[in-house]
Amino acid sequence: MIRSLRGKPLTMWGVSVWGLVGLVLVLMPAGAKAGAILTLNQINIERFPQIRIYLTASDERGTPLKGLDVGNFSVQEDGKAVRVQGVFPLERGEEPLSVVLAIDRSGSMRGRPIRDARQAAADFIKEMRRIDRVGAVSFDDHVTVISRLSSDKGPLIKDIAKITVGKDTALNDAIMNALALLSPFTGRRAVVLLTDGKENRSKASRKEAIEEAREIGVPVITIGLGAEVDAPALEAIGGRTGGRSFFAQESSELPSLYRAIAQQLINQYCVTLQSQKSLDSGWHRLRVVVKTARGKAEVERLYLATLQPAMGTGALEAYRKKTALYYLIAIILGALAVGLCVAIIVVAVARSRKAKGTRRSVY
Repeated sequence: MIRSLRGKPLTMWGVSVWGLVGLVLVLMPAGAKAGAILTLNQINIERFPQIRIYLTASDERGTPLKGLDVGNFSVQEDGKAVRVQGVFPLERGEEPLSVVLAIDRSGSMRGRPIRDARQAAADFIKEMRRIDRVGAVSFDDHVTVISRLSSDKGPLIKDIAKITVGKDTALNDAIMNALALLSPFTGRRAVVLLTDGKENRSKASRKEAIEEAREIGVPVITIGLGAEVDAPALEAIGGRTGGRSFFAQESSELPSLYRAIAQQLINQYCVTLQSQKSLDSGWHRLRVVVKTARGKAEVERLYLATLQPAMGTGALEAYRKKTALYYLIAIILGALAVGLCVAIIVVAVARSRKAKGTRRSVY
């Protein structure tokens, strides 16, 4: 069984919210009782008052529970029961999943660790469906974009096989780059990050990486390999972005771990209901309960009842820098224009005086 640092069975990533949908506050990463585990991945209110909730239900081994229907789920909104309209297995649907793999290639990954990591990434990609999009970055003391997101996965597998080890660990910058690759896409998204060391080279701070992921609604699933990882940091990144954190003692565990995460990402349920609230820009609580033969599980989240688009901190900072650059260019051009006008006037006045002086000398 693959377990997290705290001994919890492998579960799926947390909340991923579309920029148009609004911010979701993570209250609990997952609910579990008697062998059933429920994870609320995303709340979509784009068609409000219809609400679409994306969920994963699994057993204690992390294996997705299939065949669930309306009778298995119940939902409360601010403490009042709401009728579940439909439950749709997304495995058979046409909603693509967008994922970026971030792979540590620091010097300590040399040898079997990097080989197992490459194999695990390839196994993950092979688990994806035809419509799913996958991209990848690798990182040591700087970040390399291996591939932007694409549903053509053959070239990506070949490119990942060419990853070689480098030096230090720019983990935060890797997250920022992965999020930048995901920012043009909507819908179900996630970053799966693997590292065997501690952050020591990034320009971005952990706080900035976490805030960026939360702002654009992308969970970061962190995987720590070996005994040298900064476990509290990885748990903070996973937990605060709506993702999860998992730890493997040996690199040989990575392929099965990646395949399990891939299967949970694919085998989501979409639960639809009709909200009894209004778009009041307030926070409302959803409580979802699933009852299966393996037991009962529940999870809660808050959603913000607004359709106002949100801009990620990274995008906002880029916009501010661009705006500042435009202002600087405008000021420089304006100063040059004023200077040119003054120069023209000065030259004109000088020529006029010279011409008058010439005429006087003639007379």
